[in-house]
Amino acid sequence: MKVLIMDMTHGGAILAERFIERGDKVTCVDVYRIAKNDLKDRLKNIGVRITETVPQENYDISVAPMHCPDAFLGEAKVNDYMSFSRAVNLFCKKGIYRIEVTGVKGKTSTCYILAHILQKCGKKVFLHTSRGDGPWTENGHIIESQRSIAPTSILELPDSGYDITICEVSLGGSGKADIAVVTNLIEDYGIAKNTRKASQAKSEIFTSEGINVIKSSELDIWSSISDKEFITFDENIEVEDNIKIGKSVGICFTYKKEKITTKLDAGYMSLQYIPSIDAALKIFEVMDVPKEKVVEGLTSFRGVPGRGEIVKNGDIWCICDKNPGVSHISADMTLSCLKKMNSLENVLLIVDPINKKVCDKMDIDLIKKVAMKYNVPVQFTDGCGSVPEIPKSTKIVVKFTKEGFQ
Repeated sequence: MKVLIMDMTHGGAILAERFIERGDKVTCVDVYRIAKNDLKDRLKNIGVRITETVPQENYDISVAPMHCPDAFLGEAKVNDYMSFSRAVNLFCKKGIYRIEVTGVKGKTSTCYILAHILQKCGKKVFLHTSRGDGPWTENGHIIESQRSIAPTSILELPDSGYDITICEVSLGGSGKADIAVVTNLIEDYGIAKNTRKASQAKSEIFTSEGINVIKSSELDIWSSISDKEFITFDENIEVEDNIKIGKSVGICFTYKKEKITTKLDAGYMSLQYIPSIDAALKIFEVMDVPKEKVVEGLTSFRGVPGRGEIVKNGDIWCICDKNPGVSHISADMTLSCLKKMNSLENVLLIVDPINKKVCDKMDIDLIKKVAMKYNVPVQFTDGCGSVPEIPKSTKIVVKFTKEGFQ
């Protein structure tokens, strides 16, 4: 087959190698013109043709990530189209038990909760998220490498030596997970220059062979896109009254039809993690995890490093959030949690909009609107390491930094 692969920076090179191994004739297009020369040279050495624009020829199939606009094809003629997720499905072998997690918010948090508690159940866990990948141990996540969370990364993860692989995926998945999870669709944003919606891409995570877990309030959305069967989770967690920053948070939830109470650690913004815990609880039920391990794990969980971490510097509480998905939704979520804690007075929001390793820019105007909504001042850094001056009256600093791999 004559295969045209669009986009080398989100896993196209990985797929080019697989198609070459299969005996296909492959053209790989660096549509964003940012691929490194050593990557291009490696592909050329195995017989891949590398170009920066699409040669105006006939192709049996075009393979592209869902966020890649069709306009890049130009005048080329293509008989069939395949998304990167569909291509991953084609080459993905059944190996280690795999949980794939996508969604708009809470992907990394959900993955970390799953890894923490499944390790406590005696499982040998490999964790792949936007923070990096490597084994989960008694001491937490050991990050051995960093790679994109595009669907193609699934093809590069270990296929032996672990009991469970937990994968965060940006858009789509393999369609072959044992458990496929969509944390939420808080915003169905446009992709591919607004020619598609994120939901269309994320729905490719759903599996016919395994279990699909979604929010019950989003069942109609996903059922209209996919014909797969779903297991749903609800907003299952009740939070105690009068929560204070820097104090543990008491919660009550139903697990296997039994009411359970426990406390969440004070070192992170646990209120932000409630939707992720909801999703994780349903997954644990599906996997028949003992309630004792669930309670032990939730009590000992310390959050994702850099994601809603709480520390106190002198008289000022600092809430730090560093991740590729920082947006106006992130700001709204954190500030809404502070509002529930009656802690919006004398808050300063600091935002670092630098975005060297992610493919989308944060919308500064939308973040400003969120800050105005909560009557919180906001400062944007220059991206060169400068630290804004903090007013003496400030009691809480919330700092967002958009960084990482996606």
